[in-house]
Amino acid sequence: MKKFGLIAGDRNLPFAVREWAIKNHIDLYVAGIKGCVDMNLFDEMKKSHYIIPHLSQLSKVIKFFKKNDVSEIVLAGGVNSSSVRITFDVIRLFSKLLFMKNKYDGILRLVIAEFEKNGIKVVGVDEILTDSIIKKGVLTATKPTKKEMQEIKDNLKGAFDVASRDVGQSVIVFDGRIIAEESFKGTDELISRASKITNGKGGILIKVLKPHQERRADLPVIGVKTILNLSDNGFSGIAIDADNAIFEDKEAVLKLANDKNIFIIGV
Repeated sequence: MKKFGLIAGDRNLPFAVREWAIKNHIDLYVAGIKGCVDMNLFDEMKKSHYIIPHLSQLSKVIKFFKKNDVSEIVLAGGVNSSSVRITFDVIRLFSKLLFMKNKYDGILRLVIAEFEKNGIKVVGVDEILTDSIIKKGVLTATKPTKKEMQEIKDNLKGAFDVASRDVGQSVIVFDGRIIAEESFKGTDELISRASKITNGKGGILIKVLKPHQERRADLPVIGVKTILNLSDNGFSGIAIDADNAIFEDKEAVLKLANDKNIFIIGV
């Protein structure tokens, strides 16, 4: 069997990678990130197939994959700040990061470079989960109104401008303008913060790929939790960067969006 590695963060995307591996008869070796990964991911997997390091222990992760003759890996799932500790690996990487303009994207590039320097190729999750790529057009039964379409069009450039600052990938548009920008705390916190302004009267989440972003490590993702959060706070829908973003669980996300009357459009 072909061998393949997975560095697994939180939520459901790592499960989709596992199903892809099973379907394609691929022997999957998983490095699950402590405090992030759902331990159910390892059900029915051999114990020898996984370790649970801190993300900052790069040298140990590389050693694990090389020991098992894994030459290709994918990164899938989110990471929280508690998964990174100050180690020699981190100090060495951050010393290089000081000279990079875009710090967040920079560390992702350095991490990938570290694997590839050791003969381990990093592939994008969109390269293997091709059916999960978000395509252009309205993808749900619920459609944006003409007013909402105009608001998306008018604020798309602004969303890319925000993304270019290397902080977040998302903004909330309400009443024709951007009212909130994503911080390092993530999309869920953005929705919660913006809801204090929208008061359940609508609003659109626009999520885009950062310019020159390392897409193999941080591709925009839409999952079930995002749909629930939008619905619970009275938002209308999502506009997302077509061909540059993926569904965490396509079938479940679209079903829930339709049930909750949340539109999803690839732009």
